[in-house]
Amino acid sequence: MRDQIRARLREYRTKALLSIVDAINRTKSKFSGMGRSHSHAYYRSINENIEAGSTAYMDRSAVFIRQVAPGSSAEYVDELWDGGHKLKQEIMAKVDRDLAASGNSIGAQLRTELEAALDSLIERKVEDFEIGFVEGKEMNATTNNTLTIIGNISNSVLQITQSGKDTISKETAQKLEQLVNSDEIKALPENDRLEVVDRVDDIVKELQAPATDKGKVQRALTRLANFISSVASKSVADIVAQLAMKALGM
Repeated sequence: MRDQIRARLREYRTKALLSIVDAINRTKSKFSGMGRSHSHAYYRSINENIEAGSTAYMDRSAVFIRQVAPGSSAEYVDELWDGGHKLKQEIMAKVDRDLAASGNSIGAQLRTELEAALDSLIERKVEDFEIGFVEGKEMNATTNNTLTIIGNISNSVLQITQSGKDTISKETAQKLEQLVNSDEIKALPENDRLEVVDRVDDIVKELQAPATDKGKVQRALTRLANFISSVASKSVADIVAQLAMKALGM
């Protein structure tokens, strides 16, 4: 069990780092376009990208451990702590490389603040995990919105399966409904889960249209597979990729 948890957290860590790097690159592009690269706001925004990505990693890792080790998850708190600090080390190494290239004093100051913030974040998430606290567990507006969309998807899928649509369209709709209700997608951070649900909703709506644009469905499924590969397991992404390949046969 411990090896399984370590392997999955390692996978999550790799994806989290890629997601953080993507967010940082978008921030750099944004501030470069405004002529404000290496300003205080520039480094502050990058720190926020890193903290958000690190939070998502810790939350996702905690959810996985609780799912695979119900009743004994506290025994694996060291794995959560270790994973958080390994991600932090990888992040700080990248930050240090960027600062060495720029030599910016503002960046150096905010680097110190970032390291302290990540230490605090890891400590808080580990403490929450030990006492079984799940932040934001109560039903909020985002959760309600997600459930509403999933309900709409289920209704649309039912209509598609009862219609005269071709077999591939019906199977695709059913697979997508199963996807949004799968344990792995439910375990994603709320923003990532809502992104998957939104994309599936758009695809199902196109499948439900009187004249389905199979090229549009295929492209949307490919984008969905790429997104899922960045936030969930490869096996789930592969299922969607296979649906994309079949879509052209509608």
